[in-house]
Amino acid sequence: MDRPEFKRKSWLSELKSLTQEYCYDFIDNKSGSLLKVFGFPIIAGIAIKVIAGKNMFVNYEDTRSACFIIMCAAVWCGLFNSISAVVSERANIKQRAATPNFYYISYLGSRLIVHFLICLIQSLILSLVFRIEPHRYARGGLVLNSTLLNFAITIFLLIYVADILGLAISSIVKKDSWASACAPYILIAELILSGTLFKLGPAIKPFSTIMESRFGMEALGSIARLNDLQLKIQKTVPNVPHEPEKIYDATAEHLLRMWAYLGIFVIVETIIAYFFIRNISKDTRGK
Repeated sequence: MDRPEFKRKSWLSELKSLTQEYCYDFIDNKSGSLLKVFGFPIIAGIAIKVIAGKNMFVNYEDTRSACFIIMCAAVWCGLFNSISAVVSERANIKQRAATPNFYYISYLGSRLIVHFLICLIQSLILSLVFRIEPHRYARGGLVLNSTLLNFAITIFLLIYVADILGLAISSIVKKDSWASACAPYILIAELILSGTLFKLGPAIKPFSTIMESRFGMEALGSIARLNDLQLKIQKTVPNVPHEPEKIYDATAEHLLRMWAYLGIFVIVETIIAYFFIRNISKDTRGK
C-alpha cells in the first residue's frame, strides 16, 4: 500500500499560524508585560509634560530637552519589547526546526508583525503628549501637513528600529540574562552617541552613524523647528545670537533623509536577526 504523500505547509500559511499563536501568547500569558509595554509610554509622556510643560515649542532649551526625552523613551520602549523575545525560545526554535513545517522566515516574520503592532500602539500613546498640553507647535508639517503626524511617524520608526535591534541581540545571545545585561549598555551608547548630551569629537563622531538615536533626534528637532525657537536668555538679552544647526534643518528633504536612514536600520537589523535565528538549530551553546 502506498504511503500518502506528505504536503508541506506554505511559508505564508505558517506565518499566519505563528502570528496568531504569538499574539495569543502575548495577550494570555504575558499580562504583566502588557503593563510594562504600554505603561512606560504613558509614564514617559507625563515626564515630558512635567519637564517641558507649556514651554515646549516656546524656547529652544525646553523643546530640545523634550525631544531628547521622547527619543530616549522610544529607544527604551523598543529595546525592552524584544530583548528577550528570541533567546527565551531557543529550545522551542530547535524543536520546531526539526519539523518539516517550520520556516525561519515565517518565525521572524510573525515577530516582526506583532512587534510592529505593539510599537504602533506605543508610538500613538507617546504622541499623545502633544495633545495633553495645548502646545503651540508649527501647524504646517514638513512632509505631511500635520506636524503631529510627522512626530508620530518619527516616534514609531524610533521604537520599531530599537525593537528589531532587540530581536537581533536576542537572536545572538544564548541566555536571557545575557540579553538583559546587554540592554543598559546599548541604551547608554545610544544616548551618549546621539550627540545631544555631549558634543562629539572627531574621533567619536563616526560611531554616531550607527546609532538610531542620532537620526531620530535630528528628525524630532527638525519637526519641532528648533532652529526657529528662541534661547531662554534671548528673552532678557535679545541680541544674543542663536546660530542655526544644520542637523535640525526644517525641510522635507532633511526629514525624509532621516526617515530613510531609520528604514535602513530596520532592513539591516532584520537581516542580522534572520541570519542568527537560522543558526540557532545548529548552535550548541544553548545546550
